[in-house]
Parts: sequence; C-alpha cells; structure tokens
Amino acid sequence: MADDVLDLAGGLVGSPWLYLVVFLCALLDGFLPLLPSEGVLLLAGAFAATGRPDIMLVALAAASGAFAGDHICYLIGRRLGPPVLRRLRPGTKRHTAARWLSELLGRRGGVIVVVGRFLPGMRAVTTLTAGATAYPPRAFALFDAVGALMWGVSGALLGYFAGAAFQDSPAKGLLVALALVAVVITIGEVARYAQRRPRASGGGGDRADPED
Repeated sequence: MADDVLDLAGGLVGSPWLYLVVFLCALLDGFLPLLPSEGVLLLAGAFAATGRPDIMLVALAAASGAFAGDHICYLIGRRLGPPVLRRLRPGTKRHTAARWLSELLGRRGGVIVVVGRFLPGMRAVTTLTAGATAYPPRAFALFDAVGALMWGVSGALLGYFAGAAFQDSPAKGLLVALALVAVVITIGEVARYAQRRPRASGGGGDRADPED
C-alpha cells in the first residue's frame, strides 16, 4: 500500500505542476482557507529530499502564493472593511477587538503582519484589518513579503529535513511528513476553536450583546 502511494506521489512530485499546486494552495489559504497550505508545503518539502521537486522552487512557489493571497485579502478588507467597522457598536467586544488590532497595527504593523502569518486563524484577520484600516500598501507589501518568504522557506525546510532523515526508507519519510501535517492541522483547529469559544463572563452580559 505504501509503495502504491509513493508511486502515485512520485508521479506528481516529478511534474512541474506540483509548483502550481503549492502556489495555488498558499494563495487560496490567504483568504479562503479550504485546506491548510502548510500541509501541502510540508509534503512537497519532504519529497524534495529525494532530489525532486527542487526545494528552492517549492519555497518560492509557496512564498509567492502566500504573498498574492494576502494581498487579495488586503484588498477585500480595503474595499469591504470600512463599512463593517462603522457598523460595529462602540463598547462591544467586536468593536474593542477591531480597535485594539488597528491600534496595534499602527504601532507595530510590521511585526504584526510578519508574525500573524505564522499564527493559525490570525493570517486572514490581520490582513483584512490592515486593509480595512488603510494600513499603508507599500509597508504592507514589504512586511508581507518578508513574512511570506520566511513562511515558505521554513515550511519547505521542515518538510525537507523530515524527508532527509528517512531518505533510505521513503515510506517512513512519507509517514513522518504526514504526521507533521496532522500536527499542523490539529494545532490550527485547536487555535480556531479557542478563538470561537465564548468567554465566560460571570453575568451573562455577552448573550445580551447584539454584536457578539
């Protein structure tokens, strides 16, 4: 069974189409997280340990896709965000959170844009808010390029080293890469669940808040 999977995967990783798959997954994950692009990046990096695909091209495909996806999300926030922010009622948790994040972007924008790319659930929130609050496009592009490149290189290398550790046993390398993917997905889901979970407030005031 493992050999069949490896043969199937080998046909894909030996094709230039793999770089397009990595690019598109990273792009879509920036504003429409249908699947975790980290998983695709880790698998591509693991197979790169066999000599194909090229590890640098994998990292560049991921970074460029992430950069493009973040800018689509930024433009969505720039176009649709201001009316949404104006409708938030002062004093509500959503208004407070939006104001806090916009102020944080104003003070530490570069750090927030870079670090937000590595935090599950924060990538889209950060880029949408940056667009909605008219964070300077040139500054956003600069810091987002740094964050996307760091993300693409680190993810590709993590998968690469996992694959290289079991280069004599490709089946084991594939299993290790899949295990890393499972861990990344689990961390992301736990983070999203924690963000969606309502905070206990003692007086039940949150239920009475129409904005929450």
